Amino acid sequence: MAKKKYYDEHGNQIRSRPPERIYQKWWIWLMVVVVVTIGIAVLGGEENIEEQVAAGISEAEKKEEETEVAEPVEEGTGEKSTYTYEDFKGTYATFEGEPYNSPIGPDIMVIGDDSYRSFNRWDFDRTSTILDKTIEGNVLTLYSERETEQFELRYEGDKKIMHSITNGQSFYSMSSQDLQTHYNQSEIDYARIILTINGEPSLDQWILWEDPVVKINHSSADDPVFQIDDIVYQEDVTHLSSTMTDSNHINYTPNGGGYITIYPNPSHYQAEQSEEENRQLAQEVLDNAYTIYVEPFDPYTVADFIGRVEFVYE
Repeated sequence: MAKKKYYDEHGNQIRSRPPERIYQKWWIWLMVVVVVTIGIAVLGGEENIEEQVAAGISEAEKKEEETEVAEPVEEGTGEKSTYTYEDFKGTYATFEGEPYNSPIGPDIMVIGDDSYRSFNRWDFDRTSTILDKTIEGNVLTLYSERETEQFELRYEGDKKIMHSITNGQSFYSMSSQDLQTHYNQSEIDYARIILTINGEPSLDQWILWEDPVVKINHSSADDPVFQIDDIVYQEDVTHLSSTMTDSNHINYTPNGGGYITIYPNPSHYQAEQSEEENRQLAQEVLDNAYTIYVEPFDPYTVADFIGRVEFVYE
């Protein structure tokens, strides 16, 4: 039997088997395979754990969001949980009867930036400088050089109420928005027009007139003036007649922007006149028409007028 020959790594013949290098041992490769397998398993497990943790946080947040309950709000009251001084500022008035459906009462109050004013429109007016103020919930305390007053802000439906804790009176908000909310827009316009032309009545005048009435009717464009068929209004005209003023007939056309065109009443009109005289007067009505600006007036002045007058639509 021939003797087995051995060679080194360079191809030279050697006398005995060369020693095996470490990477040539089978158990080394087995260890490598085992280590790599374990490493892959560990890394994969860590990734899965991270995914599970992330998913768990998302689920927890989702469940928390689903179980969150909004802070309960009392419906129908308009009440707020936090008030600022801006909520209290404004003009407030008392009423002789049902709020927003009767004449303005004797007391009006205006809470401003640095003062508050108590007055009526006849014989009393007092303004106090605010030295300090505090707000606790819906209660405002005002400190002035004369006294300390407390007010509680309330809401009843669309009514904003300032209740005086000091004297027990309830004042109702009387802003331009309140005027629009609680009163008929046409009657607001009629009141402003009559007040602009005739001035604001005094208390004595209101007492003298007793149950005043304003009658409203309309003429369309092309309707005759004084029944003269060929002398006609060029636009729709509203006619107001009242039982409470010297100028108790007002004829006008709205122009927008607070302006109206007035068609004056002839000062010398008589019931029994010839057709030619009526024709001349009718033409004068159109020729002498003029434009005026209607003053907006304070909302409580307009509200008081509407509350004292009966409007009759003919």
